Order: sequence, then C-alpha cells, then structure tokens
Amino acid sequence: MASSTAAVGTSISIRLKNLALKTISQRCAEVDAIIKSSGGKELRNALPDLLENIFGLDTDPGWGLDILCRSINTQDFDAVRKLLAPEGPLFTLINSLQGDQYISYEFPTKYLPAPTRHIIDEGGIPLFYANKLQYQNYGRPTVVLNAFECYMFHFVYCLVSPAWQKRNSTWNTLPDCLYPCLLDDYLTYFLPLYKDSLPAMPHSVSPMRSPMAHSILGNKSPSNVTPPKTRSRLGLLKSSFTTTPKQHTQGSPVFGQSEAETWRSETFLQILAEFWLNQNPVEVERQLLTGNAMTMYTPSQRTRGPFDYLYEHFMPSKNHTRLVRMLIKHIHNFVNTAPHDVLTSAYQQHLVSPLDEFKKNLLAHIIQKKMYAFLRHGFDRWPLDSSFRLMLETWLTYIQPWRYMPSINNNRTKTRRDSDSDNKAVDEIRWHSFVEDNLLFYTVLFQEFLCRVFRMDLTSPINGLMLYRVAKVFSIQNLSALIRSAERDMCSSLYRSIRLSPTHDLGGSYLSPETNLSLHTQISELERSGFQYFPMFGPAAEPSMQAVSDVMKQICQAKKVITTAESVPTKHTKSGFSSFFDVSTWFEDQNKSFGDLSVAEVKKLNGYLEMSIKGLCVLFEIPPPEYLTYGMSSSLHDQTSVLGQTSYLGNLSELETPDCEDTEEGLQLTPLGRFQLMNRMKKFDVGYQGDPALQPIRSFENALLVRLLHQFCLFVNTQFHNEILDLYYKDGILGKMFQVYLSPPLTPDKRFSSPISRNLQKQLETPRLTLRFLANYRNLVYLGIVYLFMRFLFGLGPIGYFFFLLFCGLVIGFLRALVQPRQTVHDENDT
Repeated sequence: MASSTAAVGTSISIRLKNLALKTISQRCAEVDAIIKSSGGKELRNALPDLLENIFGLDTDPGWGLDILCRSINTQDFDAVRKLLAPEGPLFTLINSLQGDQYISYEFPTKYLPAPTRHIIDEGGIPLFYANKLQYQNYGRPTVVLNAFECYMFHFVYCLVSPAWQKRNSTWNTLPDCLYPCLLDDYLTYFLPLYKDSLPAMPHSVSPMRSPMAHSILGNKSPSNVTPPKTRSRLGLLKSSFTTTPKQHTQGSPVFGQSEAETWRSETFLQILAEFWLNQNPVEVERQLLTGNAMTMYTPSQRTRGPFDYLYEHFMPSKNHTRLVRMLIKHIHNFVNTAPHDVLTSAYQQHLVSPLDEFKKNLLAHIIQKKMYAFLRHGFDRWPLDSSFRLMLETWLTYIQPWRYMPSINNNRTKTRRDSDSDNKAVDEIRWHSFVEDNLLFYTVLFQEFLCRVFRMDLTSPINGLMLYRVAKVFSIQNLSALIRSAERDMCSSLYRSIRLSPTHDLGGSYLSPETNLSLHTQISELERSGFQYFPMFGPAAEPSMQAVSDVMKQICQAKKVITTAESVPTKHTKSGFSSFFDVSTWFEDQNKSFGDLSVAEVKKLNGYLEMSIKGLCVLFEIPPPEYLTYGMSSSLHDQTSVLGQTSYLGNLSELETPDCEDTEEGLQLTPLGRFQLMNRMKKFDVGYQGDPALQPIRSFENALLVRLLHQFCLFVNTQFHNEILDLYYKDGILGKMFQVYLSPPLTPDKRFSSPISRNLQKQLETPRLTLRFLANYRNLVYLGIVYLFMRFLFGLGPIGYFFFLLFCGLVIGFLRALVQPRQTVHDENDT
C-alpha cells in the first residue's frame, strides 16, 4: 500500500513537471484532472510543488500571471481564473486539507520581507509568526503554514518576487489583467461587504502552532496561564485582537465560533499587509517572544543589533502601488458597512457580530502602521517624475474613507474617478475619530508632500495636476476643521503652554511632555525615534506656514513663466515683403504655446495652479492672494501681509533674474549676480530674445543661405539706411508699400533678456530689409514647384520666372498697402 501511494505521488510529480510543455489552458485542465483523479493523501505532498509551479519563487516567474491579459488571450485568462477562483478546484483541495490538523507546509524564511527576516535573525519572533515559526536542532527557523496560509503566501509573494520585479510589466487596465482580477475576486469573497455574503468556514481545528508556543503553555492549566503583557495604547492603536494571540493548551481547540467566522478574512488581510506594506518600515517592529510571555520592546528599551543598518530599500513597482490602492479602496468599502453603535438602553446590551467587530478594528490593528511606513518611504524615495501620482493617489485614497460608502441598493460601491467632483462636506461627527486616529497621515505626509513640491517643475502639467489634487482634497468643506480639531485636542498642552508663555520652547518631539499622550503614542508607534512633530495649524505652525509660503512663491513663478510664454505669439508676423512669402512658421506647430504643450494644455495647467492657490488658502484660512497674478505692481507685494507675515512673493523683479547692471554693451552680471547664478538662487529665462535676424539656425533652414542673405541684407541696410528711412515714412501709396516690404522697427521700450549692445538695439529700432525666409527649405521647395509648374505650362525660363515673382510681389504689396493703416514716425517724447 505504501509503495502504491509513493508511486502515485511520483506520478503526480512527473505530471507537474510536464506542465511546462503545455499551454496555459492545457495546464489548467491538467491540474484540474490531477485534483479530481487523485486522493487527498497523494495531493497533500504535491501542493507546494503545484503552488510553486503556478506562482513561481525567487527567479522563477511561474505561469506568468503578471502578463496574462484578457484582451491578448481570453481562453488562457478564463481558464486560470476559473482554476484559482475562491470556489474553484484548487481552493476545493485547500479546504479539504484544512480538516487535517497535522498537515503543514514549510515556507522558506528567505522569501519573507527583509525587516521580518532581520528580527528573526536577531532571535526575535514577530507576533504574526508566533504560531508559525518552528526551530529544529537549534538551526535556522522555518515558517510552518496550513494549506490556506501556504496558498496565500505564494499568491501574495509573487508580486514582490525578483522575477516579477525584474520583468516589470505594466498594467494599463487592471480589469484586463489576470492578477488584479484574482485579487478582486479574493477581496470580494473573503472580505464581503455584508455578513450574508461571508463564505462558510470549512471544518478545521487548529492551524499549525509552533512547538515553542506549545512548550511554553503545555504544562499549565488554562486557569494558570498568564495573559501576555502589552503596552496600553491610546487613540489610534488600541489593544489589538490580532497582535495579542489567545493562549491555548495542547488539547484545546484554537478557534471559537467568533474566530472561525473571520479567521480566513483576518489571515488573508494580514498576509497582504505583511508582504506588500512591510518591506520598508519606518522603525523596525521589535515584538519578541521571550520567556513565558509575549513582550513588545520599543527601540529605546533594546540595544541596536547588527542588522539595524543593513535594511535594503525595497522600491515598490507601479503595479504594486496600484494594487495597494485597490486594497485600500476595498477595505474602506468593507469597514464602512459596519453598523454604527446604537445606544438603545442602559439595561440592554448591544450585541456586535464578530464580522462587524472585525470591520471596526482591522484598519488600526492590521493596515495602518504598515500603510504609514509604505507611504512614508514612497514620499521620501519615489523618483521625482510623473509616476509619483500613483503613490499620491494611494495616500489620498486612504485619507478619504467617506468617498467609499456602499450603495444601499446593492453590495458594490460606485466606482469613482480621481477627477470626480466632491463638494459634499465631511461629516464631522462620524469622521472625527478617523481623522484623530490617523492624524499623522494628514499632517506629516502633507508636509512631506510640500517638500517634494519644492523639487518639482510646476510648469509640467502632471506636476500641476498633482498639486491641484492635494489642494482640492484638503480644501473639502469641514476637513480643515476636522484636522484643526484633532490636532488641537492631541496637542492641547502645547497650545496651552504657548498661550501662557509666548516665548516657551515648543519642543515638538514625542519625548517632550508638551504634547498629549495620545499624540505621543501615535508618533512612537508610527515614526522613528527622535522624530520631531511640527503642528500644521495654530501658534506653533510657523514651519508649516513657511513651507506654504515657499510653495506659493513657486506657484507664482510657474504661473509667470507659462503666462509670459502664452502671451508671446507663436508666429512672428511680418509687415514687409516677406509677409507674403514667409511661411517658415508652417514648420512650427501653431497649437504649441509653451514647449511641447498646446494652448489648451497651458490653459489647463494655469487653471490647476490657480485652483491650487485657492485650495491652500481655504485649508489655512488665509485671504485669497490676488497679488499672485502676473502683472501686478511690486508696491502691492511690499504692502501685503498674511497672518502678520511678509508677503509670500516679495518683488517679482527681484525673483526673476540675477543682479545685473545696464552698460553700453547691454546687461552685465554684477559680482552679486554671478554669485546668485552659480548658487542657483536666481536664473535667466531661457529663450532667445535678441536680434531676430541673428537667431540660431534651425534644422529646416539652409545654413549657407542664411549667412549669405544676412550679409546681403546687412550691406543694404547699412549702405542705404537713410534712403530706407525716407521711403518707409514717405507719404502716399509708395511709402505704405515699403512698409509692407520692410520689417517694422522695434519700439524703444522693448527690453531684451539676451545681451545686446546699444548700437545694435538702435539699429533694430529702424525699419530694415529681412530676406531670411528665402533660406527656409519649405519655401525653396514651394518656389521650385511653382517654377516647374510655370515651366511646363507656359515655358518660362529662370529670368521670366524672376520677373513673374517680382510682378506678383508688386501686386500683393499694392493691394495690402490699400488696406493697411499707415505707420508714423515714433516720437521719443511719447515714452
């Protein structure tokens, strides 16, 4: 019998190895056939190999679930989704294996998140692994899991595995990709919005407990077991039902009815948080299992180990961030379906179901600390490019739980886009506790975002959009009041000390006795040791107000740049003879207004910046700074003050360019200006604004012709300067025709940013001949096409063609002179 069982096991292993030779749909059919044709005893040993074959480990990508899309291969997509469905063949096998308490599987510790590995290497046991670590012969511990935990460990780990990280596939549409669809199926199944959709817990006894836990409690009766010592936590982090495991004797069942109802939901959520959010904690969790009780150590209670400075910084991928946001959305939907506490009578006890109790506590006990570390690391180390919006929207999703309220008519919430307008006020009574328990998400991360804004180019539409998104969210009605109220309540002693003594040292560190104990607890749980908290509002908010002031300056500079570029016409209109033939601008996109941005994009960016200013003003309750708009006088800047501070902007002329002096050769940098330029304190606007005839040669121009035509025009303008002036301002139709042919003079009030001598500037203030348009390749092609047309149609030679062009120029010049208003001599006294 034993030999036959071994033979069956060997045949299953061979069939699993042969899966690589088949297509994805054939593999699914083969796995389904293996599960149906084999008994549970044969399949129990094959489950790890099967999961590794599907999801892969380390450098093995498995079946490539990250690149399997419905639009590319619908057959394979549907086959895998059916196989791995929550009620599919594989989960049917897993549920059957759950009934045997002696079935366990090992998961290598090298695949655990780095912070968890380091705690284990130092001899500690994180609380999540208190019943999952097994030590054999004083060697390296192994993680022992039941069938459900083993599946979820493989499913969740593959997203952060080196194989998937190296491939770095991009999911443009989540519903079209298999892995996000599987995650959505599991979230909907294991975290249902309503109790009637909760799946029945398969019959099972205890999951595998570690021998250490058994040895500690084995010789004690239940009455003699002392509960573990935990710190008393206030506010956000209350006594946890997930981090404080119940004590059991060896012969007692682990699950009560309440635990069995939510065990799979809790386990699935803990595994997601462990692998997806626990890669880069702010401060490594020191929760160790020592002696006969579970003790949690703070960083100050324990000396640093050799691994404290060896943590590798794991950078989440874009797909990783998208799924984290998807997880947060579902959690908000899940939590918001919990009924409110209703006080019916002092003599009547309100019974809360285990699922509702789980909903009310899961965010604080499982998600929040790891989520804060995930966002904190992303804000600090995410590349300074447009992809940061993924991290930004994840943060905004977490701090807006009121956006994800389930519909009354159905179990699913309405999908809301980021751009959807939400002018509804936040319910202060309902959401005050959430804002207070998550205060650091609103204040510290907002200040971290302002630090990123200082390094962002706000003339980029995506950066302007990100700033607008944050300002829009924080300017929602009542949200500012909620944050102020929560911060005032949690910093009450700090506010009181400032009122009693304006010169009192504010401190700010959570080690200081000035802040409320609730804020001490939040900071010590979420932040690293030595962190200094700066209030966002109130008398002690000077650093925050200074940061907002700097952001206002940066917004103003960006608005001035794009407004100046928008006001400059993209096409240089000429009034002379070249106005008819000058089609050089045909090579330029007339829809472009600033760089590669179209006119519509520039207007939209300008709107983003305007709305960002208004949103910040609403958040900090400051008057709208009308002086931020471009073109206001500097005297208004000097006289305007906000909250007793100086103007946000100061003098625009001082912020614009380095210090220069006006000389005979044009603007020259002073020693102060060179210092400002070298230290990047100020800079010149990049762009040519000198003599139009001396602009750099473009790629669509012939360099030789540009130089030859410039020398010819320079000779004509120099030798016949007086004659050109007389003809240009001559009365009658002849003078108006020359005004069509010649380039108009520049006004004396025209100021060049590029260095230019005064003699050359005076020359530009007179009419002149410009023929550079003839060096344009496109114009030359058009003239050649017209010549060929006239050659074959009328037999015109080069000389005849020249006189034909001359005649056309005279006719067009005469017609334009009839309708064009006359230009008079500029009077210097007018200026």
